[in-house]
Amino acid sequence: MKHNAWTRLLTLILIALMLLPFAACGEQGGDGDQSTQAGSEQESADTTTAETQTDPESETGAPTESETEPDDGIPLDALHIGGVDITSYTLVVQEGGAACVRNSANELVEYLEKATGFHMEEKASDHEIVIGVTDRDTDAVRAARDAVELDGYTMLMDGGRLYITGSCDRGTMYGVYDFLEEFVGVRFFAADTTVIIEQESAQIPADYHKLHNPAFDLRDTYWYDMRYKQDFANHSKDNSFYDSSTPVPDIGGGVGYAGRFVHTFSLLTGGTSHTGNVQPCLTDEEVYQTVLSNVRAWLDENPEATIISVSQNDSDAGVGGCQCENCKAINDAEGSEMGSLLTFVNRIANDIKDDYPGVYVDTLAYRYTRKPPKNIRPAENVIIRLCSIECCFTHALSEACIYNTSFRKDIEAWSAICDNLYIWDYTYNAETYFTFFPNFDVLCDNVKFYKEHNVKGVFLEGQQVSVSGEFAELRSYLLAKLLWDPDMTEDEYYAHMDEFLQYYYGPGWVKIKEYMQAMTAHAIARNTHVGIFDKGLKMYPFTKENGKRDLNFGNNMKAYWDEALEMAQTEEQRAHVEKSSIQAYYLCSLDGKSSERKANLKKVYELCEKYGIEYYKYVIPMPDASHSDDLNSLL
Repeated sequence: MKHNAWTRLLTLILIALMLLPFAACGEQGGDGDQSTQAGSEQESADTTTAETQTDPESETGAPTESETEPDDGIPLDALHIGGVDITSYTLVVQEGGAACVRNSANELVEYLEKATGFHMEEKASDHEIVIGVTDRDTDAVRAARDAVELDGYTMLMDGGRLYITGSCDRGTMYGVYDFLEEFVGVRFFAADTTVIIEQESAQIPADYHKLHNPAFDLRDTYWYDMRYKQDFANHSKDNSFYDSSTPVPDIGGGVGYAGRFVHTFSLLTGGTSHTGNVQPCLTDEEVYQTVLSNVRAWLDENPEATIISVSQNDSDAGVGGCQCENCKAINDAEGSEMGSLLTFVNRIANDIKDDYPGVYVDTLAYRYTRKPPKNIRPAENVIIRLCSIECCFTHALSEACIYNTSFRKDIEAWSAICDNLYIWDYTYNAETYFTFFPNFDVLCDNVKFYKEHNVKGVFLEGQQVSVSGEFAELRSYLLAKLLWDPDMTEDEYYAHMDEFLQYYYGPGWVKIKEYMQAMTAHAIARNTHVGIFDKGLKMYPFTKENGKRDLNFGNNMKAYWDEALEMAQTEEQRAHVEKSSIQAYYLCSLDGKSSERKANLKKVYELCEKYGIEYYKYVIPMPDASHSDDLNSLL
């Protein structure tokens, strides 16, 4: 552990006092060797204490830059557990558990050493950090673990030991990561950015006891890094996986899907690909038996799965399902096209429940099926996944907004009749990935709203097919934080945001925050309502508040990024700023002089190539930059 500046100063003063007699002997003509030794040590002491001298030109005597403690690369001065210094602790880890428990224990040792300089050994001692289920368990530990639900965890002191344990391996892993975040200062900001925040000390009291039970069964932040970087997803406590290729035991389980996880009717009815705007007849017995057979086959092929999706194909607004006499009769009686769909899904759920216990049948309440039926209720092993695609995303669901009123009523109605209500929400602009999406100020409120209305699982769709030139990393981080702790205050939410911006982008983060605030205010002032399919110029018209054309708007927004780039102190910060600045260059390509627009669009292409950004909108790859006519499609 490192000493603080005052400790070092006192030590040096004592050394100097001890050496004074030797220095005096030298001045009185004593032994020449003693004089030389004393002079050498005194010079050394003066060199060190010079860092704590007051600037003679300072009228206040306040510490100057030279007085600050030198950076020795150790972020955490002191960590005490139950009043005992961390250097007295050893590690005990569960045997025979999933690889995720062992991996998290290894990371605990790694980050503790980076934070404190102390390498913790794995052995028995009087003071231990105990991870998982071990022979150290006491009655208090077992009782605490019994209170854990889902993939939550408990962390408690008992008998000189700190226990971190869950009712499942994944929960234990999450407990270790929370320990690192809360007490060691580790931040898993992004797949390429982990930081240890500097702090003077951290204390875990002798009577410490924490229980964290997740609010949501499913926490799915569907952004690129979260989907494809499993370590980052684990650090973020995202608990979904999508296919049988995922090494499920290594990650400690999770919520997995059998086969395709959404819009499955095309495949389940014997098709080979996803078919939009085409729905099967849900009262046709042959269709039913084909779907049932394929559901069983998918489950057999994916024994780790906990969800099977039996859901409508994707569709455009205004397009409905089967309109045959039998389907229409059910729908008319139920006041919703969900009537025939839920009848079909409930039957599937009933037919598989004995052979596949613990498996839920998931179906969408989406577009034409969003409204709940009058009388039919979801079976106990059915998940209703309500989708917010028609909503406004500059207003929170709790606010009075004409575009959100019907969706809010649907949540309230479904939560009253469904024990397994999930949400499919949208957190990005699906029309153009390069456009700033002004929804940061509603994310916290919306996640709280879901919890308050008994939602059990939340899927937050983002730019999953490509890395992003907007704020994918920030969104992934904030959304995962919200799903893990939807009870956080707005102040805590914005503190997470500011901390991310500061460490991800460096000193220029303040300019980037100003940009975010300016863009949000501009979009709301000129449009009021923003949806996920709005184009750039609709959200950000180059106009002033009085309606007159504002030719400086784009360049003014880009100036924030120019300043942030100049303020970057490391190559990593510079790369992060540069990649995210794509959104500003794209904005400047939307309006203005033709030559300037082309130059800015060319810069968008250059940065996309540099940072491996392959898509500019949902499942649509970047057009070939060598064909100038193709560039217009980006606008």
